[in-house]
Amino acid sequence: MYDVSAMNIKCAECGTDVKELPFQPSTKEDGTYGKIYCRDCNRKRRDSMRGSFGGGGGRF
Repeated sequence: MYDVSAMNIKCAECGTDVKELPFQPSTKEDGTYGKIYCRDCNRKRRDSMRGSFGGGGGRF
């Protein structure tokens, strides 16, 4: 885990301070880090996406 507490990164969804990340963030061309999510919001997003992949499952 990377300590990013000094970088003042906020969760893109809930606005909470992000203190640790499983990767070292890099800046985009505009100087921002892009959308970074806290552990809880990232888990919610990942869980909600699990059911959205696939070919639909409808009958022909």
